[in-house]
Amino acid sequence: MDELVSARRKWWVFAVERPDFRRLWAAQSISVLGSQVSLIAFPLIAISVLQADVAQVGVLSALERAPFLLFGLVAGVLVDRWPARRVLLITDWVRAAVLGVIPVAASLDVLGLWWLFVVAFVVGSCTVFFDIAYQSVLTTVVVSDDLLTANRWLETSRTVGEMSGPGVAAVLLKVVSAPVTIVLDAVSFVCSALFLHSIRAADVAPPRVERTSIRVDLRSGLGFIRRSSFLRWNALIGATWNLLFQAMLAVFLVHLARQLHLSPATVAVVVFVGSVGAVLGVLVMGTLNAWLGIGPAIVLSMCVTSAGGLLLALADGSSPGAVVVAGAGYLLINASQPLFTVNVVSVRQVITPAHLMGRTTAAIRFLVWGTLPIGALAGGFLGAAIGTRATLVAIGVGYLAPTLMTLVSPFRRIRHISDVHSDPGGRPTEER
Repeated sequence: MDELVSARRKWWVFAVERPDFRRLWAAQSISVLGSQVSLIAFPLIAISVLQADVAQVGVLSALERAPFLLFGLVAGVLVDRWPARRVLLITDWVRAAVLGVIPVAASLDVLGLWWLFVVAFVVGSCTVFFDIAYQSVLTTVVVSDDLLTANRWLETSRTVGEMSGPGVAAVLLKVVSAPVTIVLDAVSFVCSALFLHSIRAADVAPPRVERTSIRVDLRSGLGFIRRSSFLRWNALIGATWNLLFQAMLAVFLVHLARQLHLSPATVAVVVFVGSVGAVLGVLVMGTLNAWLGIGPAIVLSMCVTSAGGLLLALADGSSPGAVVVAGAGYLLINASQPLFTVNVVSVRQVITPAHLMGRTTAAIRFLVWGTLPIGALAGGFLGAAIGTRATLVAIGVGYLAPTLMTLVSPFRRIRHISDVHSDPGGRPTEER
């Protein structure tokens, strides 16, 4: 029980004092690093090896996120019924196996675009279950008062992975072919699974209050969100942000490679530099939360996103200055993400009862991440229709929308996690 005792110590020694959380965090960190390598390698395989056009790259991005829209809600209900750690293990091993298919197919000279489509969809499907089960496991190894610190650790490792992953990809792309870089991602999921195997906490199925149908459980997750103004606004703002971000990603790499004529390694370096913003966001998050409060920090994060989007819209031509402006815009957008994500996820975990965690997380992910494939398709086809430059301008202006939403949302009234809580019956209430 020592792991579950809240301690008011510096956040950077938090994982040292909690072995099970440390193993969970290590599993996530390694997996994110490998995934970020694939984030660069997958579209570059499609662009440089298979000669895919911008619309096909958009379809590839959409297929990886489509499972959240197709069966994210059902996944949440099932995770509530299954041992969560077992779900993490199965999905890690499956992802490692299917990613290994790509370098094998490339070595046999049979790799085609359809191979990438299928692998992206399978990996995305496993990610649906992994991400939902992950939050259920997290709430069993830390107490609610420590969730902000725990999520800060997780967000730090994610952002460091996003920063270093493209750098690793840049090195690998200099030495080996793009398909071979996928091997690192497969190995990362194997390592993640091994860390999950070492967690000492018992892997027990969550208690069932009553035996209900999947349809009833689906409605309970959505109903819980409907009754909470915080979760409603969380879903609306997050869905809008993700729609725009995924549309931007669908054309950003193509724009750098085809319009600015950058080499694959240089593209990876630009993404690497832009990803530094995510680390900066994590580093200043604690200070901003202390100075402004959680809610105003969330509002500020969307303002930073808007500024980054407008910079992307201003970047024009193929000069070094245009590359710098585009990279700066990408840096600001990345910096805003942890400010929003860590605070929103932490509060959501506090106000959600344990027996509703899986389906509520799934319902939020369905609403928030369900826009990802839509955004990827819209960005890809819009880029093919009007060009990548015009598409980035439209997206940059569009980033003003989530900013305005936060300004009229109840977020601005929240100063501390304790300002939003749940009663024993699972009905979210907000203290004034």
